[in-house]
Amino acid sequence: MSLEAVAPKLTKLLPLLGTNHDGEALAAVRAIERTLKSAGLDFHDLASSLEAIAALSRDPQTWEEVAIWCRDNDHGRLAPREREFVTSVAAHLVCGRQPTEAQEAWLRAIYVRMRREATH
Repeated sequence: MSLEAVAPKLTKLLPLLGTNHDGEALAAVRAIERTLKSAGLDFHDLASSLEAIAALSRDPQTWEEVAIWCRDNDHGRLAPREREFVTSVAAHLVCGRQPTEAQEAWLRAIYVRMRREATH
């Protein structure tokens, strides 16, 4: 089972952690733990998912970061030729090198498409 399957329940439980009553907060922690376990997950999986969401919401600042973002967020969405291009460009742009205009255009198109897909 995935985190998405238990997300509605977690969404209701997480705010309960903000209580000033220690017993209620501990009960919320245990309820979250049971919910995660029912999906075959644990708190590490929850933290990883939050980290992934944060990474998706942060915009890359350099062409190297754009290429790395596309490579790391592929998850099977890139065509083989795109995957090869993104991997190659990410390696080429190390140490501040710049892409050609054609590489910029293709990388921008891939990034825009992937960001759109990630938010829908």
